[in-house]
Amino acid sequence: MTLTDSTVGTDTLMAAIIDSSDDAIYSKSLDGTILSWNRAAELIYGYTASEAIGNTMLLVVPPERHQEVEDLLLRIRHGDRVKHFETVRLRKDGSSIDVSITLSPVKDTQGRITACSVVARDITDRKRAEIEILALNRDLEGRVELRTAELSRAMGKLADSVKELEAFAYSVSHDLRAPLRHLDGFLSLLIKRSYSNLDDSAKHYVDCTLQASKRMGQLIDDLLQFSRLGRDEIHKAPVDLNDIVEQVRRELEPETRDRSIHWDISRLPEVAADQAMLRQVIENFVANALKFTRHCPTAEIEIGCKPEPTGELVFFIRDNGVGFDMRYYSKLFEIFQRLHGEQEFEGTGIGLAIVRRVVERHGGRVWAEGAVGAGATFYFSLPPDSSCRERGSNELEANLVS
Repeated sequence: MTLTDSTVGTDTLMAAIIDSSDDAIYSKSLDGTILSWNRAAELIYGYTASEAIGNTMLLVVPPERHQEVEDLLLRIRHGDRVKHFETVRLRKDGSSIDVSITLSPVKDTQGRITACSVVARDITDRKRAEIEILALNRDLEGRVELRTAELSRAMGKLADSVKELEAFAYSVSHDLRAPLRHLDGFLSLLIKRSYSNLDDSAKHYVDCTLQASKRMGQLIDDLLQFSRLGRDEIHKAPVDLNDIVEQVRRELEPETRDRSIHWDISRLPEVAADQAMLRQVIENFVANALKFTRHCPTAEIEIGCKPEPTGELVFFIRDNGVGFDMRYYSKLFEIFQRLHGEQEFEGTGIGLAIVRRVVERHGGRVWAEGAVGAGATFYFSLPPDSSCRERGSNELEANLVS
């Protein structure tokens, strides 16, 4: 094969590749005159090769973008290559299309820039999709802002409703105290003066009324305590939980004097919390552990703490009492919800709701595990910033595992 034959074969192959491309491939002189025009250029722009070649590039450029062409040609004359420049061009039918063009300088054998090659890709569909996505995003952002505003208003109304409910509960509970005192007073007088003269049925009625009055008094006290938790400010200070546990145990001793109870209490860390509120948590959990182990030959009650890698402090109170059915777990910390009958175990159904409110106001959480007849474990946590580290982390860890 001669050199001429080889060159012709290569030129023919290159021409075939260019002509089969899906991208418009053409060339133009440094003054913008079109020199070549492939088949894809005919399809994209609508002009045949005979119509385009010899015409200026402004044939497919909107009037407002004529200066853009001059600027691009100037860059080519300086030897720059322009990659993936996105712009707008005109079709023969006058419609606009979005294109991405890459322009490269063409040099002769002496290295002089003599022309410009252009590869153009129709990106109209992509740009349309981008516009639609932007519109959808703006619409979505608008909806999110609207929903956020609605949620904010709803949360504001809910907060107001909660405050009103707490104020109502406080007012009702407070106002009930006066008639309840009268009821207790008259019952006491009746028992003192006439109880011995009553028959068994009447005595039973008086006893039931007195028990109901006491239960109502406890319910009023718990409601007042629960409503105050939503209004009282938290005053954090270093709190020694070991002292609180010991105080609670001593106060409950009269109720447990004739019982066999094994206490397993680990050394607890000092924390930053509201002492009065945290005492309510410990008191409720310990009282519950004692109450629900009442029928055990020996009550086993364990109190401890396990620090998490995140720095969160998790406290637990475990017992071997009657436990509870995990199917009803969702009711456990709700106000007025009880998993055991009043005849079996006394209570108002407010204690664990108080615990949850106190812990959540401290930035922590509460949960429990249990099984019927196999005891229960109640947990509450305090956030990492609740830990007091005056004694040093090594001593704290030693105390926790001792």
